[in-house]
Amino acid sequence: MLRRTLLAGLGAFFASQALAQAPPAGVATFNQALQARLLTKSDSTVFPVTRGLFIGDATACNIAVRFKGDTAAVTFTNVQSGALLPFSVTKLMSTNTTCAAVVALY
Repeated sequence: MLRRTLLAGLGAFFASQALAQAPPAGVATFNQALQARLLTKSDSTVFPVTRGLFIGDATACNIAVRFKGDTAAVTFTNVQSGALLPFSVTKLMSTNTTCAAVVALY
């Protein structure tokens, strides 16, 4: 009984602390994008590291990207329309990318 009460009290404490640490109005949290840019496919163009990618195509497509810190591109197939990918990338490759509308989130 004491253990259950203690655990319930700790749960309530941590929940209240999580709510108390909300950022002030106008300040973005870590996972929110502050800017967005439509990307142009290129095997050579390096852009600033993204927070994520939004796929704006009407149908499923393939996307080839180079992640921050990697030297080779990776291809993701069957990426669904409207997908929000939490990828930190520096390149959107022209080779193997069939997605036409890829938006970088910063």
